[in-house]
Amino acid sequence: MPLLLNEWLSAGRNPRLICDAQQRVLWQCPNLSHWLDGASAIKLEREQLVLTDKRAQSGLSEFLHFSDKPDTAISFNDEKLSRRVVLQCRRLEVPRFTPAFGVRIIADAAGLECNFLHFEETFGMTRQESAICRMLLQGRTVQEIVDAGSKSPDTIRFHIRNIYQKIGVSSREALFASLRPFLFD
Repeated sequence: MPLLLNEWLSAGRNPRLICDAQQRVLWQCPNLSHWLDGASAIKLEREQLVLTDKRAQSGLSEFLHFSDKPDTAISFNDEKLSRRVVLQCRRLEVPRFTPAFGVRIIADAAGLECNFLHFEETFGMTRQESAICRMLLQGRTVQEIVDAGSKSPDTIRFHIRNIYQKIGVSSREALFASLRPFLFD
């Protein structure tokens, strides 16, 4: 694996792995097997990631085969762990390598699941607001957002006001500060 994936290979407290599009495990962190011993909804069978929760498997399948989003978060209950589990999944685009995705597993014992789910769902944003908010978080200006779509500057500003209202902020800096925990790191 190239060094471009070092964020997935570096040490961290959450178990993580890298899989190909068929969910075959290409790499796993050393503590993954031990962590999986305590879980019921996530398993490794014959070096393949298996999710026994039907909604989680459906969400992962949709992400892998029908979505062009670069990342997603999938949340479900694990009965054996008696808590929520969140899978942070990210597409890993590496030239000359098979398409792959990384997974971080977060067992949410403290009720902080929303920190790892998409903020759009948490704040009830529309699809348009979500797209504009993501562009703001990328550092784009209102004019750059206008140039990227077919909306007028007034329409973009209207959506930005709605975003600020839903999140409870009044500036871009406050937006960044409020959404930092929701961003995929």
